[in-house]
Amino acid sequence: MGSYYRPKSAHMADIKGKGILYKDDDAPIKLTDQDDSHVTKEYHLSLIGKVLNPKKQNVEKLLQTVPTQWGVQERVTANDLGNEKFLINFTSEEDLKSVLEKGLFHFNYCMFVLVRWEPIVHDDYPWIIIFRVELVGIPLHLWTVTNMKSIGGRLG
Repeated sequence: MGSYYRPKSAHMADIKGKGILYKDDDAPIKLTDQDDSHVTKEYHLSLIGKVLNPKKQNVEKLLQTVPTQWGVQERVTANDLGNEKFLINFTSEEDLKSVLEKGLFHFNYCMFVLVRWEPIVHDDYPWIIIFRVELVGIPLHLWTVTNMKSIGGRLG
């Protein structure tokens, strides 16, 4: 009977997760399209958010702080989703709408995005940022719908 020899470096590679990559290891995993009505129902009272300045905004601290600022701390659950994203689940539509109406979301002097959850698969989601603009110095007689739409269109 022959002896089994395995170099020490091969054992260390396995421990560190740097073993040999086989052809089948990087094959994509197929996800099936299924009825997602149960998922939609589960998250219909949820907001998804994303911090815009991860160097200054800690998601865990944000999730501990903002529900209290909104006065809903006892009626929400919050989860860090990783990748600077988070999910806030509400128990009522009224609470969810009252938070969304507050708009201009910020934490630690930086804005963050907060939108109603939708079943979207995209790395940039959520990508809508609601903010207000104050126009100064426009004479009253130029405050027309046409002029305001023109300015708004230019701002994007």
